[in-house]
Amino acid sequence: MPAFIPITIYLDRPILVASIPDAAKALQQPWPFMDKPSRLEAIRMIEECLAGHCTQQAAFDAFRTAASEQGLLKRKPPSEGLRQFDGVAEDLM
Repeated sequence: MPAFIPITIYLDRPILVASIPDAAKALQQPWPFMDKPSRLEAIRMIEECLAGHCTQQAAFDAFRTAASEQGLLKRKPPSEGLRQFDGVAEDLM
């Protein structure tokens, strides 16, 4: 089991990142800003992790930060069931 919850980034298509090798592969794809410092730091951290010099969580956090700064993480709208649950919860408050 990975040390983190998988995320989806949106480049030319949605890419599920569920492991450090997935993150390494995603970082090889064309990003909007290839030379942005956070992306370069994520590449360095992923390489360090694969070499056994840092934790998966630290490398994944660097990847998530880079993806977030470039607007590659998009939230899906909540499902109908979740919207109904939210409405019930608001009524109880």
